[in-house]
Amino acid sequence: MVRDALSSATNQLPALPTVLVRILQLTEDSNSGSIGEIEGLIKSDQAISSRLLRIVNSAYFGLGGKVGSVSQAVVILGFQQVRNLVLSTSLMSSFDSGGEAAKESQAKLWQHAFATASAAQLLGRRQKISAKDNELVFVGGLLQNIGSLFILSVLSRTYAALVNEAYNTGQWVVDIENERLGLNHAEIGAEILSKWELPADLVNLIGAHEGPFTEELDPTVAMIHVADRIGDLVQRGQEFNFEALHLNENAVAALGLSTEDLEKLFSDTKEKVEAALEMLAAANEAA
Repeated sequence: MVRDALSSATNQLPALPTVLVRILQLTEDSNSGSIGEIEGLIKSDQAISSRLLRIVNSAYFGLGGKVGSVSQAVVILGFQQVRNLVLSTSLMSSFDSGGEAAKESQAKLWQHAFATASAAQLLGRRQKISAKDNELVFVGGLLQNIGSLFILSVLSRTYAALVNEAYNTGQWVVDIENERLGLNHAEIGAEILSKWELPADLVNLIGAHEGPFTEELDPTVAMIHVADRIGDLVQRGQEFNFEALHLNENAVAALGLSTEDLEKLFSDTKEKVEAALEMLAAANEAA
C-alpha cells in the first residue's frame, strides 16, 4: 500500500520549472554562449537568483557578503559550481512538508545532504578524479536523499517518525525504510530524477548508492556510499567510529581507504559542516 501511494505520487510530480529545464539542456555545453545564457536564465527567475546569492554570501564560501550579482558569483565561484548550486538547491526545495515533526526531519535531511556533499567533494579530490566526475559526486552528495524528502512530503507523519527512530536508536534510515516501507529513498530518488529526465549517470548514482554492491563497483557510487555514511555520522553529532559507519567492504576496497583515511575524511567533513549549516539556512530562507 505504501509503495502504491508513493508510485501514485511520483506519477503526479509537477514538471520542472522552465528555467531549470533549460539549464539542464545547456549543461553539456561549456562554451561562453551557453554560460551567458545560463546567467540570463538564473537572473530571469527572482526566487532562484535570490537563493543563489544568499548561499554564495553565506559563511560556507567565506566571501563576507561581497557578491551582489549572478555574474559576480560566476566569476568568483566558476560556472560549474554556480550551475550545480542552482540545480541542486532548487531540486531539493521542490518538496515541502507540513507539521513540526516533519519540519524537524526535513532539517535533518538537509543537514545530512550538505554533510554528504562536503565529504563527497573531499573524497573526489583525494581520489584525483576528473573534473566531470567531481561535479557528479558533488551533486550526487547533495541529492542522494532527495527521495527521503519526497517520501516525507507524501507520508509526513509516518516518515518523520521513521527518521526520528533511526536517529534516536543509531539505526540507518535505509534499513528501516526497507523493513517498514518495502522500498528505500535511493529507489524513489532515482525514479524522481528519471521522471524529470536528469542525466542518466546522476540517476544511476542516486539509485545505486545504498547497494547492493559487487566487487566491480563504480568508484563514484562507492564515493557517495562512503560520503553518505560519513555525512550521517557527522550530522548526528557522533564521534568517529569505524564500526559505527557500517561501510560496505567492496566500497571501501574500491577506493583503497584505510581507517586512518576515513577518520581524516570524517574530521575534515566535520569542520565543513558548521559552515554548511549556514549555507543550508540560507537556502531554506530563500526557498
